[in-house]
Amino acid sequence: MADLISASSLSRVPELIEECGGDPFEFCDRVGIDLAVIGTYDNFVPFSALSTLLGLCARELGVPDFALRLASRQDPDILGPVAIAARSADTIGDALAGVARYAHVYSPAIAVELAVGEVDVSYGVDTVLHRLPYRAHVVELALGVTLQTFRMMAGRDFHPTHISFQHPRISEMRTYTDYFGCAVDFGCERNSLTFPRGIMHRHLPRVDPLAYDLAVRFMAGRDAHVAFHDAVSALIVRSLPAAAATLDRVAALMVLHPRTLQRRLGAEGKSFETLVDDARRELALSLLSNVDVSLSEVSRQLGYSEPSTLTRSCKRWFAMAPLAKRRQLTGRA
Repeated sequence: MADLISASSLSRVPELIEECGGDPFEFCDRVGIDLAVIGTYDNFVPFSALSTLLGLCARELGVPDFALRLASRQDPDILGPVAIAARSADTIGDALAGVARYAHVYSPAIAVELAVGEVDVSYGVDTVLHRLPYRAHVVELALGVTLQTFRMMAGRDFHPTHISFQHPRISEMRTYTDYFGCAVDFGCERNSLTFPRGIMHRHLPRVDPLAYDLAVRFMAGRDAHVAFHDAVSALIVRSLPAAAATLDRVAALMVLHPRTLQRRLGAEGKSFETLVDDARRELALSLLSNVDVSLSEVSRQLGYSEPSTLTRSCKRWFAMAPLAKRRQLTGRA
């Protein structure tokens, strides 16, 4: 089902609604979004519900730039596994290719297109849903978050050379130029962010600050004998959908040699392979409980290249096939 997006996309929405004088519960309830799942990576909400929420807030709270205000408050970390895939790359060009490849992990409703020219590169964003309420608002959120992601990779001083939107302008022009720091046009053929081609060749830092910060937060103030494997497990969970939950890549995210990571896990009676399998099993239980997530999407979120691998794993974990386990979890015949 394409009408899905990770609930992490709603991070900071309740706070912004309150800042604008609204009731977060009332707005989210009207579009069928549970406040309890907001900000989580392994829960999904309808993409159309997010789009409707943005439009309603913009219209009824009198804040036409609600989507851009939200984007400015969100961290690229909301992209979860997609951010890890980007930060694990060698160059910005490799990172963008990874984002385009794994965008479906964050939302199967989003389509990303990278057009490389002789001088400039155009990074296009759109949705595959044809009938979408308040499309303009969700597109502005997407390009707003895209800018934050570029600055995560290229530095805070990054500015695109041009922004184009398919829809007519819905806020004051200065709102757009202040936010993006460049010329912005409307009524164009594509929704895109354009930047100099040379940026594609910039090398990324070898340390992923987002993942490293996550590991530090998990380890800080916790029992030294359990905090390490908790931090490793957290990175594994976020790396699975991007097919990045390998020993070498997780060790690199934690700024450790793979043998050092294995040795420290062994000291706690754990192994990397066991943690990966445990993470997959727990994530499978969460996703199978969500009937809106197709079995093929469950397979992709677990980092499997073939649905048949999900079937074999479920039979090993639960002694039944994925569909049977979903029926058991949801009580549906």
